[in-house]
Amino acid sequence: MSSPRLRSFIREYVETLLAALLIAVLVRIFVLTAFKIPTSSMLPTLHVGDFVFAYKLPYGLHLPFATQKVLQTAKPQRGEVVVFRYPGDDNLNFIKRVIAVEGDKIEIRNRRLYVNDVPSTYERVEGETPQVPGQDYYSVLRENAAESTRLVMFKKGASGGDFGPELVPPGHIFVLGDNRDSTDDSRYWGMIPADRVDGRIVAIWLSLDWESRWGGGSFPRVRWERVLARVD
Repeated sequence: MSSPRLRSFIREYVETLLAALLIAVLVRIFVLTAFKIPTSSMLPTLHVGDFVFAYKLPYGLHLPFATQKVLQTAKPQRGEVVVFRYPGDDNLNFIKRVIAVEGDKIEIRNRRLYVNDVPSTYERVEGETPQVPGQDYYSVLRENAAESTRLVMFKKGASGGDFGPELVPPGHIFVLGDNRDSTDDSRYWGMIPADRVDGRIVAIWLSLDWESRWGGGSFPRVRWERVLARVD
């Protein structure tokens, strides 16, 4: 290959590589962001060691030096699992489920969730319970609430935990962890400003179980059954 042709090939290769990197960075910033699940607060939906994708675009973009989001096309909806910036600390991200939105009345009475005075219903899921730790101490139930359905966990024999009733103020949401007795959420922090929601959790792209290791205990087991699983 002659020198001019070689320089042209190298230039085209570098330009292509830089364009791909730029697209990857833009997607990372504005469209899809990856997060790792560090705690059990969202069991049985999300496990410790899950790596998830958050879809950010519908909730708007934060441009440099801008005080408000732009291009926002959607608001958080009941039932969605979302990632948001903790009030008062933009560097701290939390992942919880949206239970109520602005104008909703929220109450927890005798461990049962009420949205707009409509009680949730609960069904046992024996025989299809996902693999979660401590099942001797927890009950996994299917919760049907406010036109959405999910699996939740409660400590067996526990009581208390009443909340409300409270109204969700304009521009805010009420969030809970699916592991209801082992989570910090809106019952303790208060309502979350909806503009602090940065994305909806849509899928698990990798899941590592550090409790079950291989290779002499050096490597975590991959939970293949959870890889590329959709998050509802």
